[in-house]
Amino acid sequence: MTDKTFGEVEYEEGYAYTAHKDMTFGGEEQTVEIEIRVDDDDDDESISQFQRDAYEALIRDWDKMQHKIAAAILEYYNDSEKGAYGPDDEEEFKSWWPDIDSEEEMLEKLHLEMIIIHTEYDMEDNGQNPVYLLFSRDWGGEDLDDNGVAVLIEDGEVSEVGYKDMAL
Repeated sequence: MTDKTFGEVEYEEGYAYTAHKDMTFGGEEQTVEIEIRVDDDDDDESISQFQRDAYEALIRDWDKMQHKIAAAILEYYNDSEKGAYGPDDEEEFKSWWPDIDSEEEMLEKLHLEMIIIHTEYDMEDNGQNPVYLLFSRDWGGEDLDDNGVAVLIEDGEVSEVGYKDMAL
């Protein structure tokens, strides 16, 4: 099916529509999966205008938004995550947790993987145009259960930063 906002989308029964968009993040063009959730209890499992509006608000000022995202993740990394776990060996520990001091350095360490837009019902307690962005990252060593980083955007601002599972 072709959606007027998301382009070509595939429907996964009772779960979500999935689209793939080429986007530039941190100067690197990449293909990003966009997951548009549907309410499996609803007879009309179509993409809503709420979901289109949320995505369009995100990409409207994408260049500015990237800097807001990098700044928020930089603060999260340095204040909450850096050194929170890791190996006992001091040298290996340093390789897990590099010094990241600027937005530009943070943008180099992040890789945008997915954008999740929940149903309006699921997001009704959030601000206007809520969207989750999920990233893999180049720190944390060989974390086999890599939970990466997630960001919740509401009202054109970063409202929450944490592990990817906050978006699920």
